[in-house]
Amino acid sequence: MMTGKNDKNEKVVPFQPQGPFSLEAKKRWNKIPKWAQSRILEHVWCVECRVGVSIILETAEMQDDDLLLRGKCKTCGHEVCRLVEPEAD
Repeated sequence: MMTGKNDKNEKVVPFQPQGPFSLEAKKRWNKIPKWAQSRILEHVWCVECRVGVSIILETAEMQDDDLLLRGKCKTCGHEVCRLVEPEAD
């Protein structure tokens, strides 16, 4: 069914962690400003598309001091991830 919308041009709405997020990852994600959450979700490298894409976020966990976001490429569905480093003190 066609909706008349171009999916590639739709903005990614920041995802609020629910479910498969570790407690630490949820706390870290919630500390990130909404505008930055949106930029993070809209700029993930996909090795299949070979461009920056939007992520359909599935899980988040802490890996040492880094926040690791995992999900699917919004364009092709290939698995992608994004590492968010901690802010400098």
